[in-house]
Amino acid sequence: MSKNCNCFERMCKHYNGVEAANHVCRAFQKGIPYEIITGADEHLSPTPGQENNIVYEKAKSYAEMEMFKPKRGFI
Repeated sequence: MSKNCNCFERMCKHYNGVEAANHVCRAFQKGIPYEIITGADEHLSPTPGQENNIVYEKAKSYAEMEMFKPKRGFI
């Protein structure tokens, strides 16, 4: 697992932190692909095999990001 996640640094509002040693978000609940974590893919459109249409959206603040919201499931 990469320590730094481009999703956090870019303040993606869907980023949900680290669970079971994987960076996760609403788009990738089992683990964000390496290319997106490193920033090689900015995830501006759904990736092949992605199970939903959620893509990068910049949060207005860190408080808006999923990782700082109460853990009550995905909205």
